Amino acid sequence: MADEHLPEVPQTASPDAQSTAPAAQAVPSDAQPASPGAQQHESGAASRPPVANGEFEIGDTVVAKIAHMACREVEGVHALGGATSRALSSLRVADNRTQGVTVDLRGDSVDVDVTLVVTYGRSIPEVAQACREQVRARIEATTGLAVKTVNVVVSDIYFPEGASGSESGQV
Repeated sequence: MADEHLPEVPQTASPDAQSTAPAAQAVPSDAQPASPGAQQHESGAASRPPVANGEFEIGDTVVAKIAHMACREVEGVHALGGATSRALSSLRVADNRTQGVTVDLRGDSVDVDVTLVVTYGRSIPEVAQACREQVRARIEATTGLAVKTVNVVVSDIYFPEGASGSESGQV
């Protein structure tokens, strides 16, 4: 009876045969978790095309700049960011093309938060919806990332010179 169970356990005289047999059995189950990078990109095969001879990564700043520029293209958006961030950006020399945009990049999907100043006389819900659509379209077309949410906060309203009801020019 003991001899019947011996073929199940690989026993050979060659030490090389013993070391390769368990490795050959382990390869199919260990194929995906071989490297942490492989796991991250495995789920994104549908949204990002495979790159020959390497990998690529898209940084948060790149996605934030795309979202910023997409919002600037929307009619009725006067500026991005709250009053404090706009004041601080005027004092620093750094690139302000991410002002008013926060990005949460997770694997192959992204959540975007945008803070806007809308021009007086424009429909705030329409401007916000146009901004959402523009941001989603630009990010997905440019990066291949799936945009899960685009949250829009209107932090201020801009009154152009001569706008009715405006005594101070800006609220």
